[in-house]
Amino acid sequence: MRKKMVALWLIILLAISQVFPAYAGSENGLRKDTPNYKVAFYAYDCYHMQDENGKRYGYGYDMMQDISKYLQCTFSYIGYEKSAKECEDMLRDGGVDIYTAARRTPEREEEFAFSTHPSITATTCMNVKVGNRKIVAGDYSTYEGIRIGLLKRHTYNERFKQFTQEKGFSCEILYYDTPVELSNALINDEVDALVNSYIRTPEDELTIENFGETPYFFMARKEDQALIREIDEAIDRMNTEHPNWRDELYTEYYGSPDKNLEFTEEEEDLLKQMREDGVTVRAVMNPDANPYSWYEDGRAHGIVADLFTATAKKLGINYEIVPVSSKEEYETLISSGDVDIWMDMESYYEDEGEYKYKITDPYLTTSISVLRRRGVAGKIAKLAVIGDNIAVDEIVALTWPNVRLISLETTQECIRQILEEKVDGALMMSYTAQKLAREDTQNRLSVEIVPGAMMNLKMGINAKDDCHFYGLWQKTLTEVAEQMSAQTVQSYLETTSAPTLTAYLFDHPSYLVSVIASVWLFIFLIVLYIQTVRTKNRQLKISEQLSVALREAKDANDAKLNFFSKMSHDIRTPLNVVLGMTQIAKKYKYDSEKLDNALDSITSEGSYLLSVINSILDVNQLEHGHIELVHKPFNPEECMRESMEILRPLADKKSQNLTVSCGFKDQVVIGDPGRFSQIMVNIVSNAIKYTDLGGRIQVSLDLLEDGKTYRFTCTDNGIGMTKEYLKHIYEDYSRADNSRTSTTEGTGLGMSVVKGFTDLMHGKLSIQSEPGKGSTFVVEIPFEESSPKQRESVLKIVTEESQPQMDFNGKKVLLVEDNALNAEIAEELLTSLGFFVEWAENGKVALEKYQRSEKNEYFVIFMDMQMPVMDGVEATRQIRATEREDHEVPIIAMTANAFANDQRICMEAGMNAYITKPITIKEIEEAVNSLMTQPDALVV
Repeated sequence: MRKKMVALWLIILLAISQVFPAYAGSENGLRKDTPNYKVAFYAYDCYHMQDENGKRYGYGYDMMQDISKYLQCTFSYIGYEKSAKECEDMLRDGGVDIYTAARRTPEREEEFAFSTHPSITATTCMNVKVGNRKIVAGDYSTYEGIRIGLLKRHTYNERFKQFTQEKGFSCEILYYDTPVELSNALINDEVDALVNSYIRTPEDELTIENFGETPYFFMARKEDQALIREIDEAIDRMNTEHPNWRDELYTEYYGSPDKNLEFTEEEEDLLKQMREDGVTVRAVMNPDANPYSWYEDGRAHGIVADLFTATAKKLGINYEIVPVSSKEEYETLISSGDVDIWMDMESYYEDEGEYKYKITDPYLTTSISVLRRRGVAGKIAKLAVIGDNIAVDEIVALTWPNVRLISLETTQECIRQILEEKVDGALMMSYTAQKLAREDTQNRLSVEIVPGAMMNLKMGINAKDDCHFYGLWQKTLTEVAEQMSAQTVQSYLETTSAPTLTAYLFDHPSYLVSVIASVWLFIFLIVLYIQTVRTKNRQLKISEQLSVALREAKDANDAKLNFFSKMSHDIRTPLNVVLGMTQIAKKYKYDSEKLDNALDSITSEGSYLLSVINSILDVNQLEHGHIELVHKPFNPEECMRESMEILRPLADKKSQNLTVSCGFKDQVVIGDPGRFSQIMVNIVSNAIKYTDLGGRIQVSLDLLEDGKTYRFTCTDNGIGMTKEYLKHIYEDYSRADNSRTSTTEGTGLGMSVVKGFTDLMHGKLSIQSEPGKGSTFVVEIPFEESSPKQRESVLKIVTEESQPQMDFNGKKVLLVEDNALNAEIAEELLTSLGFFVEWAENGKVALEKYQRSEKNEYFVIFMDMQMPVMDGVEATRQIRATEREDHEVPIIAMTANAFANDQRICMEAGMNAYITKPITIKEIEEAVNSLMTQPDALVV
């Protein structure tokens, strides 16, 4: 048992280790190959900087450090003392691996690999010193003859020359090697203006011409294209998890854009009036853009709702976000002009309707993703979008120019069509796509960020509202967005990103399989434990049953041993009398008186010995259910009186008063008279045995009111029985154990036989007894009613029995018996009745004698059943099958086979009567007389 428990715990620990795998150690568990890449770190103001202690900082440095958090690599920064051109040469020669801010040119694209995402964006413009009033923006006559500084390798140089020709002015161009030299030239009045690309315009310079934005990209050697892809993927994750990272870096190193957020006097007056009048600003937002915007129980939720609410509260004005339940209702409300603020206005809004909206600056920038069915790869042919959106259309046109757009109304429709494979994916804002994928607990959806695709969220102010309200809202929204947009987005991002247990398991199939396996293992162990307990209990129950069975078998064996001991005594006692009296008869064969006494004793004890054998056979038949009842008409009164006449000598021997009475007359029923007689004989014989000398025994047979049930009653004043013994009286081999019964002959089978026959005949048996006062036995048995013909036949036999018997002198009979001694006895008995006997030793000899005999030569054939060569049953069949006129000669079975089944076999073979051994003259005479007076009757 102890070894089993240890094994059980080992299995459980193994299962737990599968669900919660432990790391064997840092070297094997956490450590991975981590390459180091060299980054070009040339000096550039605000972008690449290094102090006197060697500490690096700047927009480009911090950006690369942030990117490294999403990559399995490290960065080394080389070339601070080099120029940008020298660093480019180092990239070409393998001295560095990454160049972080390169303009994309056809020449470079042939040689290097470029990222999809820009690292930074600069504005190319023409600047003059602050305070220069000689050169007026847009007045190209003032540009004539001025000195303009350019960088030697700036990509815009040729474009600027074309610009001078287009605008019709001439100028002197001076070239400088570095941006620092160029800026110093303007400060020192070496040039009147300069053309350069700026991330932010210096405070001492004034822009007079803006030539557009120029993106700068990550650049690497062609063989490092995989590294560029990893950088793009890292920026995608940064855009998703921290969408304002560029603004924060820009603000840190280049300062916030110069915006005046102070209210004008008119704006202040309007705000004061709105507060006094309790004006409520009504707004609406998209109901199907969780986590950006959605409604729940009529209340607005999401990033957009939080920023709007914070703006309204900062202004101190009343507000209402009108709840809408569908995209259609949302668009209807916007087009009706019944709201003051469109909270999530599209960047490319077409103001062609009656109601127009003034667009604010972006308050949130978000990446764009494709929601797809997990496991699906390949090109996108059909792409779902929600409604008509110009910004989305432009993203699709740039990324998938040949894709077919399917416009749907809701995100749920998108999910359904994706799962049904009607579309390849759905384009939507990244946080919405991530939330939908996370909420799909079956893990059927995945999210793919579209590289470089961004969408700006803005608010629209109803053009019919006071024009000064736009300024109030724009300035406050800008301030609120700068202060809390990142924090607000992060709070919803954490909520969206936190997976449920089910989603986590679907995202990590190995853990799901482990959990399921562990659960099944746990269930298996529980079932195994329960089965073990049940098996043990079953074994205990079987052991108990075996113990009980063993005790019962021992008790039964003891009872049988006791029975065999008593039976041996009861068999040997009469057998001793038979053998002893046989010797006495031989000794006194000339003394007639002593000879007669010896023969009487032999006959009496032989009859008792036969009853013992019959009881044993009956019990065996009852136990195995082999007894078959005979159904024949008989007179129950006559059956009772004949049975009592058999027992009367025993009662007379003990000077007992045996009285017999019957409450009816001339009744004939259908049943088994032999078994009925045996019931009565066993009951009355017990009464005689256990009643003292001179005792009283009263026997009666009555017909009950139902007209078919007969009640046999036997009352004695004998020794009686205890209540305890009455519980076991029907058990085989049972006898009361006391000094008075130990001297009385009996096997203890009598009442068992009585009970068995009574039940077999659908009767009832009851016993009342008291020690010292006697006992009363009552048997009630229902019999079938006889037909008038059967009744007449039985009563006629009774009448004829009183008439003189037939004369058998000279009648020839054939005796078929294989045992010579039995044949001698039978021949003697038949001869004493006047028959002439011819003997055949088996069935074949008997058949041959019959076939050679004259017609009607044999008066009767007495046939044994079991014989060698040919048995009596087969011989009877062949005799009946002959074509002789006397083939119906009477055949009487004379056999030791005493069971009902044997009788049936004999009758089916064609025999007419049945006598069981040992035979008597009376039985032979009665059988022959019955056949002669009733040829059609079967005599048993």
